[in-house]
Amino acid sequence: MYRLDNGQPIRDAMKAADLSIERLAEKTKEVDPAGYGISQSAVGHMVATGPSGRERFEDRSCDLVARALDRPIHQLFAQSPT
Repeated sequence: MYRLDNGQPIRDAMKAADLSIERLAEKTKEVDPAGYGISQSAVGHMVATGPSGRERFEDRSCDLVARALDRPIHQLFAQSPT
């Protein structure tokens, strides 16, 4: 999946939930049935606006971030590049 608007919706949702990158990574572990979550580094790539930002992510990672932020996945990610 691809992040929307250069990750802005993710950053907005994090701000609304008062979550740092570290805390969002922890929350993905809490919502992951397997208990693994995603790393702080992966979350950082999702929200970065500079050269470390990435556009495409695994479906599982996107699902966990959306669940941790309590947002529908389509508000944060798209199936194809926008």
